[in-house]
Amino acid sequence: MKNQNSVTLPEDFLAKFASDIFVPLKRGECVSCMFAAGGGKRTIFNYLLSKETILKKIFKEIYKKTLFVYIDPNEILNISTEAYLHLILENLVFKMKQKKIKTVTETISKNPLVLIKKNLENLVLKEYHIIFILNDFEFTLSLPLSIYLNLESIMSIDKSRIVYLFLSTINLFDETVLRNLQNLKHAISRNVRFFSLLNQDAANYLIDRFREKTKTKITHRVKDVLFELCGGHPQLLKYSFNNLRQQGQEFLEDYRKSTSYLISHYQLNIVCADIWNFLSEKEKEAIISVVTTGNFLPSLKESVDYLINLGLIKKITDQKYQLFGILFEQFIKNKLPKHKLIFNSNNKKLYYGGQSCEDKFTYQEFKLLTYFITHENELVTRDQVAEAIWGRHYLEKYSDWSIDKSISILRKKLDALGFRSEYLTTLKKRGFSFSNPE
Repeated sequence: MKNQNSVTLPEDFLAKFASDIFVPLKRGECVSCMFAAGGGKRTIFNYLLSKETILKKIFKEIYKKTLFVYIDPNEILNISTEAYLHLILENLVFKMKQKKIKTVTETISKNPLVLIKKNLENLVLKEYHIIFILNDFEFTLSLPLSIYLNLESIMSIDKSRIVYLFLSTINLFDETVLRNLQNLKHAISRNVRFFSLLNQDAANYLIDRFREKTKTKITHRVKDVLFELCGGHPQLLKYSFNNLRQQGQEFLEDYRKSTSYLISHYQLNIVCADIWNFLSEKEKEAIISVVTTGNFLPSLKESVDYLINLGLIKKITDQKYQLFGILFEQFIKNKLPKHKLIFNSNNKKLYYGGQSCEDKFTYQEFKLLTYFITHENELVTRDQVAEAIWGRHYLEKYSDWSIDKSISILRKKLDALGFRSEYLTTLKKRGFSFSNPE
């Protein structure tokens, strides 16, 4: 299925998604829908609003008396509350004129909020339902907080007939965001939906539509590579396919060539950067934790759950998680300091630059190194080093020579790993100290 808006996803997939979103709106309830950056939000909703068969099936007898008012802040030239309200007014009036409904003009007032309310009061009297689809709702965070009072006052004319569909690429339920939304937060929190990244079947469907459109051939192995690299991220899949096609047919047939070409492509890094920049600090922390350890701390569970719902993180087992695709994982790894040593106490693994490295050390070296890491920037006495190496019976095995030898070998192995051994320092007559670079 494809239309002028270039939506290339299965018809039944979109129909199910539309039902999940629009049924609560039909009941007079607001809905919030979260997307990953580049997830196709604008294209999908432009398509759904043009698809009468889908909307009629959902809204049935009230379809003819329902206005779908799409608000896109990209049409605003200046960032202000007045400009945003004018945009709502213009799109509302446009939809009313399409339905040949008389509108209230600016001769009564030049205040856009007053005019919006006057027109909505008339529509409610005529028993119309009005759904405001607020695309890129995160735009409002750049406006004074009064915008949320304005939006609630609009809906308060008749909350059973005037509802909002909030579309966002940031987490509206992050504490730092939610507390600024005034009473509108209740409407935003009522029904929460996610447009998750595509599974492999839907991703293959998308690639096949690209292939049909461009009249090109692609091997099954290269399609598998595209999914491994991009996961189900629509924009990454589209750009990756187009870049391979531009390089020549052999790149769509040889998975080795396609992999090596895409893994470092600058345009795909820009898409990955866009995904990253729309995440909150806690979500970024969760992403880094999953990349470096395959797991996360309990304090990050809410952020991880949100990212799982978006499809940006995949749960493999109860103790193992991974990112949605190799390209994004590689992008994150390139952001990490390669010289940081991390010990994950959950799975007892040691990581350096996002890669597990405990196999580089003997059991005693591993115990000593993890002891240093868990006591970072602290004084570690020679007795503590001995206990870390030999356990509680260390006094029987204590040897200054053995301790110095163990520290010397550990430093050599750290250097071989790429970690600068000077971060494990000797404090004369006191012991040792370990630090990770900031």
